[in-house]
Amino acid sequence: MRRLLVFLALAVGLFIPSAVGAQGGVIINELRVRLWPEYDRSGLLVIYEFTLAPGTTLPAALQFRVPAGADINAVAHDTASGPFNIDYTSKKEGDWQAISFTATDQSAYRLEYYVPLQKNGAARHFEFTWPGDYPVNTLVAEVQEPSQTTDFTSEPVLPNAGTSADNLPTHSGTFGSLKAGEQWPFKADYSRSTDELTVSGQPVQPSGGAIDNTTSGSSTLLAFLSSNLLYILIIIGVLLVAVGLIWYWQTGAASRTGKGRKRHTSHGEAGAGADQVYCPQCGKRAQPADKFCRACGTRLRREDT
Repeated sequence: MRRLLVFLALAVGLFIPSAVGAQGGVIINELRVRLWPEYDRSGLLVIYEFTLAPGTTLPAALQFRVPAGADINAVAHDTASGPFNIDYTSKKEGDWQAISFTATDQSAYRLEYYVPLQKNGAARHFEFTWPGDYPVNTLVAEVQEPSQTTDFTSEPVLPNAGTSADNLPTHSGTFGSLKAGEQWPFKADYSRSTDELTVSGQPVQPSGGAIDNTTSGSSTLLAFLSSNLLYILIIIGVLLVAVGLIWYWQTGAASRTGKGRKRHTSHGEAGAGADQVYCPQCGKRAQPADKFCRACGTRLRREDT
């Protein structure tokens, strides 16, 4: 039994570190939140662009919460040839929608979704909240104004003004680090006298180019392994227990057979000892064929004579 316990302990020890590493702590090195109202839809396009902190255990299973009513546009990561779509799963959790996918390297990743914004005549209003899914070393927020926008205000204020690749005014700001679970709320108001979209009838092309809709086979496999890790470990554990029991049974059977043979040999030796003859006068052991003691000459007595 001791050998079986040692075998199982070693087997479990080989798999537990890999499972812990796959689910280890994740830190976002830089999270850039881009908010593009009325870009190619009448709502708000939210874009997360982020990188993982150096030293993050890969592959890393990631899960981001977005509003329950959000329409997911893409989940992608950067490659040498541009953004590349990766597989993801979506699950409703109360007021949130959990988006899960796997990060396989240290390249930049992107999550895009749409949510409605409020319109009241020419007045526009939208709100955004980072729910604090992971600790963030640096948060950068950026709003791109739609065309013909006036009276833009935000809370918190975005102090840096610029121009986008589409020659539209932008407002941005850097907000330092956030702890896990620490939310970052943002809201903005502006006026606009038209409902014309910034990009009408064109695919979304955030900075970095259009997203390749092809999905890699390795990403699909990693996403499957990540989402089914618990079940895979359970199956491996059951197989290890079965192999351990078979091994223990076989070694135990061999041990029992060896002991049986040893007892049989001892019995034979005892039988042979029972046929020995000793001199009744001097006690010296005689040979089986002797009639007289070789030491003192006394006639030997035998039970069969």
